[in-house]
Amino acid sequence: MIPSIWYEIHLTAPGWNIKGFTLPGAPMIIIGHNDHIAWGFTNNGADVQDLYVETFNPSSPDEYRVKGAWTRAQIFDETIHVKGQPDEHLRVTVTRHGPIVHREGDKAYALRWTATEPGGLASSYTWLGKARNWKEFRENMKRVWGPAQNAVYADVDGNIGYVMAARVPVRKKGHGEIPVPGDVDDYEWTGYIPFDRLPQALNPESGLIITANARVVGPNYKPYLTDRWEEPYRTARIYDLLHDRHDLRPEDMLKVQTDTYSYPHVFLADQLLAAARTAKPKDARAQKLIDGLKDWNGIADADSPEVWFLHAARRAAIDLLLEPFLGKDTNLYQWRSTTFLQRILTDRPAKWLPVSYKTYDEFLATAADIAVTKLAEQSKSERVEDWAWKRFNSLDMFHPLGHEGLLKRFLSITDKPQSGTVYSVRAAAKTHGPAMRFIGNPGNWDESILLITAGQSGQPGSSHYSDQFSYWYEGKPVVAPFSDAAEARTRKHTLTLKPGT
Repeated sequence: MIPSIWYEIHLTAPGWNIKGFTLPGAPMIIIGHNDHIAWGFTNNGADVQDLYVETFNPSSPDEYRVKGAWTRAQIFDETIHVKGQPDEHLRVTVTRHGPIVHREGDKAYALRWTATEPGGLASSYTWLGKARNWKEFRENMKRVWGPAQNAVYADVDGNIGYVMAARVPVRKKGHGEIPVPGDVDDYEWTGYIPFDRLPQALNPESGLIITANARVVGPNYKPYLTDRWEEPYRTARIYDLLHDRHDLRPEDMLKVQTDTYSYPHVFLADQLLAAARTAKPKDARAQKLIDGLKDWNGIADADSPEVWFLHAARRAAIDLLLEPFLGKDTNLYQWRSTTFLQRILTDRPAKWLPVSYKTYDEFLATAADIAVTKLAEQSKSERVEDWAWKRFNSLDMFHPLGHEGLLKRFLSITDKPQSGTVYSVRAAAKTHGPAMRFIGNPGNWDESILLITAGQSGQPGSSHYSDQFSYWYEGKPVVAPFSDAAEARTRKHTLTLKPGT
């Protein structure tokens, strides 16, 4: 998105000296470092929302049933001012569980969400910049309501730590996966997971703490956090790049953040190569692309047709596996579908092999044939040479007003070829990617790196509207000096705002 959702600041005040990222217009800093510590986040995905099915009284539409009796809901009239037109009015109905978000006759769905609980919108992350050590950082994290984040920590004394902090509900029954009856107490929240029982670590023996939105607890962890973890591939790649390194500099960490190797595509490439020895695809183009995988190094290069082929073959294989159960609605299965496919192709259980195939090798050959048909349709070309990954995965960063015509050309950044996949550390998708990059160097804060996607200014035409884009896009560093002397050497101009008299 452009303008960037993050804004870089260096804030100094009595008791404060912090540099990093905030949301435009928000006080304090959310991610960054001070003189003593640095911290950063990845989304954890803890399940903090439940839907309750409420039954309303057909004779009195503002009443709903609670344990066999009718109870009056709260009704709020929200006024929305519209420039040059009469005010709009939004009628909001709130039950004991929260606001009604959807209604079907006398049945309605109420959303309970930690953000709507008293104190839920307190901006507690902004106090982290006051911490000087792990103990103080952890105490500040106790105040966090959400959204749930994987918080990583490092300090000038060589300590590293991890905390997952948020108000995560403890449920009487179930995990909130589906809407539950709201007229009984069977599915109520009984409180929140105590802070000391949330995932935490300090100075692990491995010397590494890695988070990339994937699972952070083992399968036996209790109580329940979520099932909506991202897939493990980016975490695994980061580990492989770092676990035996002891000479890393900030620029090396930037290379890790922009790495474009894609583990699941490498796995599928190996599977297709092995399958083609016994069951060749019918389409010669599919065989040509499989032959090209022999020399592929796993880097999802923007000019590679093999990457787009593997991407399409992965989707085709998942569809073939799930269609007997879901019909044509296989796109409803999204979370960890690639991990699911990898498990199936590794174990090759007979019960999952569609009945129209004798072997998984035949199954993979068909997936390859379907993939090239899709590529021809989507590219509008029958030539393999026209199937470069960039034609499918070019980067689009849209301004909210810049989706079409001249405004798109003037306000947005679009059609930029990019390497990587959603499974690469770079997390490169057409309209999705890292909103900023941060590398803190506790050994010398003046060598830290801060990068946002476009620029500090949201004003089109400003020289700072998109002046950081090339650095973010190409994986180049923007060093962010911290000391007075280092900042003085790089300062271009100063704007001083004084209170009126």
